[in-house]
Amino acid sequence: MKDLTLTNYNTHDCHVMLTTSLPIAIRAINPVFLKIAVTQLCYFFNKVTQKVIDRDKLESLQEFTLERVSQFEMCFPQLFFDIMVHLVVHLVPQIQALGPMYLHEMWTYECFMAILNGYVSTHAHPEVSMVDGYCTKEAIEWRTILQWCPKRQGRNSLPPSRHEGRLHGSGKIGQKSFIPLDYNAVLEAHHSILHQLSTMEHLLDQHLNELQEHNPGQTNDWVMKEHNKQLYTWLREQDIPSRETIEEQTIKALAPGPSRQVTTWQTYDICGFTFHTKYKDKKSMTQNSGVRCDAIDDKTGDIITYFGFIEGICELDYGTF
Repeated sequence: MKDLTLTNYNTHDCHVMLTTSLPIAIRAINPVFLKIAVTQLCYFFNKVTQKVIDRDKLESLQEFTLERVSQFEMCFPQLFFDIMVHLVVHLVPQIQALGPMYLHEMWTYECFMAILNGYVSTHAHPEVSMVDGYCTKEAIEWRTILQWCPKRQGRNSLPPSRHEGRLHGSGKIGQKSFIPLDYNAVLEAHHSILHQLSTMEHLLDQHLNELQEHNPGQTNDWVMKEHNKQLYTWLREQDIPSRETIEEQTIKALAPGPSRQVTTWQTYDICGFTFHTKYKDKKSMTQNSGVRCDAIDDKTGDIITYFGFIEGICELDYGTF
């Protein structure tokens, strides 16, 4: 406090200070225009460190950055402007070239350098101490892996995937069960599942053919509308034979429809991937709620890409299925 200086802080400390602490600490200082300039710069750092950034807003954000640097030139003397202040102008172009900033920040490397500094035993040759300490650590870890995990000897020390050998989905975090007030939304999800299964193709074609035979003068749009409306009831009335094949067992389990109880998750493993909800991603460093699906237009044959974020993950209960 005597020298009014800050020492022994790293980039993460600067990040917390610029995005959280500094705007609160200077709220009572004068002059007002200086407080506004510093607060707006803190807002800029808070904006560029978001996990998701809209590309369309980067151009306006770059203009905002240039205006803030110009305001700083009006508030501070020329000796204040070194290379570090100038680098603020290049942050937005760096995001355009490399993506969001959390993917290429220096915090990880600073933590790693702290580990390497702990290996230094001789300050006359610090590099040699770092190499010896790091190699010793790697050798001990490798020996521990081979001793306690013999199944991983042929995998080059890579752990087996937790998705290996799994064909069904499995929820992980944030399980909640409830009975929805609108059961039609559950039936819509069930209807979508029926149309995604290859084992249901012959039954779907059979229902469409029956509708076209009994209503020869109707258009295709009317047939598809009635198909979506009557499929659930028609499927329950079918006499599905009981066999030992997985396809027949799947159809027989899906025909009665799901129960009224719905289970939701915030994290779910399926098809070799782990998906999070958007709410779960707000509390984590990595973003894993984005999904993309390529669909083919039946009329034009063009590939249409749909993308978005997972708001919720629901698991329907089909009894013993």
